[in-house]
Amino acid sequence: MKKILFVTLLLMVLSSLSAQGLYFGPQIGISHTSFIEKNDWDGTVEQSFKMGYQIGAAAELEIMSFLYVGAAVTFFNKGNKVVDEFGTSKLNLGCIDIPLTIGYKVPIGNLSVFGNIGPYTCVAITGKSIYHSEVMDEEFEHEVEFDPEFGYYKRFDSGLTFGGGVDFKQFQVKANYSFGFVDISTSEFVSMKNSVLNITGTYFFGRNF
Repeated sequence: MKKILFVTLLLMVLSSLSAQGLYFGPQIGISHTSFIEKNDWDGTVEQSFKMGYQIGAAAELEIMSFLYVGAAVTFFNKGNKVVDEFGTSKLNLGCIDIPLTIGYKVPIGNLSVFGNIGPYTCVAITGKSIYHSEVMDEEFEHEVEFDPEFGYYKRFDSGLTFGGGVDFKQFQVKANYSFGFVDISTSEFVSMKNSVLNITGTYFFGRNF
């Protein structure tokens, strides 16, 4: 009985928020991730994009018919990939990513086209480094430590994200590019900043326009 009352109350609250222009829904996406990396020896390091994914939830608050504020909380797979004649190095970081954007929408028939921009915050919670040696034909992997004294990567990142997409009733598809302001390397000789291009799909419960 208590569970039924709780679910009923939750649905009533969500319906009330939706009536006020606040919508929630699940979000999934794919991404190309890399680092903008420089070192004191070779300058900028050439990298390949690494495929990643994200899954979580998003929300939008309609301020006016054409203006909105958006936010999301997702588990985001970030990292980088470096390929040379000796082998392939991959870094997989599992992060909690929280973007906060403001967007502008333009209706076109049954669709709305929009652009958005805003800051993001990211916290790395897990990581794994994998190296495949072409010379030895072996693969080595180890867990990433985020200890500021002994680890190689910093846990926290923040930066700017911007992009755009299309709305159709409850559905939204968008593409965003994000670049970090924080040097996530703990080394004095290497600089690394996140560079991410991602495409996401979101379903907003109760929205219909």
